[in-house]
Amino acid sequence: MPKASLRDAIVDAALVEFHQHGYAATGVAAITGSAGAPKGSFYNHFRSKADLAMEVADRFAAASPIELLEDPSVPRAVDRITGYFDVMLDRLAGIEFRYGCLLGNLAVDTATDEPTVAAHVDAVFDAWIARLATAVRAAQDAGDVDAALDADLVAAQLVDLWEGAALRAKARRDGELTRRVVTDGVRRLLGI
Repeated sequence: MPKASLRDAIVDAALVEFHQHGYAATGVAAITGSAGAPKGSFYNHFRSKADLAMEVADRFAAASPIELLEDPSVPRAVDRITGYFDVMLDRLAGIEFRYGCLLGNLAVDTATDEPTVAAHVDAVFDAWIARLATAVRAAQDAGDVDAALDADLVAAQLVDLWEGAALRAKARRDGELTRRVVTDGVRRLLGI
């Protein structure tokens, strides 16, 4: 079995550290220590912590269950959308609602001091919105969602609903209320 890449170990460690402690509160030494890498090796793989954060955002997004929005085993697009958010809620519950959404956390942590990272995270949000909008349009084409709704706006509102709920869940660690807010909010935005 090939040896795991030190670069990958650093990205994996940074994902956990940024998610649990925040971007600003996490130093390179904590990341390399968690990765089992010498601190000096960090700069062999990344120009800066900001570059690492952008890769972390991409890795986090790639691990999302977004493919559920296109799952052919679920015939109705509207069910794929609601099912997707159910899985997202289960993932948030898996971390006991403690850390929120890493993308939202990075967006907030970097908005002022790391605008390049914040812009990159915003682009990740835009890609997420585009995938959701495609699913909303499919639900509209099937007659399950009102065709008069602006699919792009609904998709953006779904992401904002999720991010707000994940942030509040992080603060209060209340899974029951978070589930109700997301489940009801998704249904209301879709008009179902």
